[in-house]
Amino acid sequence: MKKLLAFALLMLMFSALYCVAEAEEMNVATQTDLSCLHVNTKEIIFFFDSPAYTSVSATSHKVYGPATVQVVCLDCGEILSEETVDYAEEFRPHSMKKGQCALCGYREKNQMSQEQRKDDPGERTLFAQEDTEIDGLLFLTLSREDLAALNNSNVTTALIRGNSGNVAIALEVKKVLTQTWEAEADIYLELAEREDGSFFAAVNLVSRSGEEIDPDREGINLRFYREAYADVRVSLAPVSNGTIVETKGVWDEHGYWSVQYQEEGTYFILQ
Repeated sequence: MKKLLAFALLMLMFSALYCVAEAEEMNVATQTDLSCLHVNTKEIIFFFDSPAYTSVSATSHKVYGPATVQVVCLDCGEILSEETVDYAEEFRPHSMKKGQCALCGYREKNQMSQEQRKDDPGERTLFAQEDTEIDGLLFLTLSREDLAALNNSNVTTALIRGNSGNVAIALEVKKVLTQTWEAEADIYLELAEREDGSFFAAVNLVSRSGEEIDPDREGINLRFYREAYADVRVSLAPVSNGTIVETKGVWDEHGYWSVQYQEEGTYFILQ
């Protein structure tokens, strides 16, 4: 009798398990029949490390560079497609901290330092971004579209500076804009001021496939904001052939002196 009861209980357990499994299969089938149609989707851009930032207004900046682009269903969260591209761009709001965007360098007008010089007519100061890996190095990328926007706003000279310091890279917007369109490239600038008074400057055209192109240096100058000297010379540090290239500075009535940009490298002031 006991054996018979045990066998009956065992059969009931198997029957219950079978019913649960069958119910789960029916549930899965029901879910499949009512699967998401992915009507509401969104494109999400994941930029690689160190994308470029350019301020476009008092509220936003443009982020651009190589990225992974995903199309995601907003209803179920499924990734519908994913693609790695050499260039993507997106407009995002500023990340403001103490009156300044931590990403693109935009500063609120009432937060401008008194040390900052006011732009002369036809000029526009663009603040470079600090490199997170190389201490003291500033960089900024200006796309063909950025330069075209400056040109359309009657900006003749764009000054690339840090938030402090005495040096700027000055671009004649129209000449540089012509170069970028002819080369199908954007312009990438680096600037660093050293404790010994020297400074590093680099200007390159970079295609959207990543190819670096040496720019025509006409229309690119280095500008210095320091007290006037009767005769100021700037030298490029010895290059591969061991020579030092020197050029005289031109003092300007607005309170700066400038020299023509020669090539990428470390520059010294000779007095």
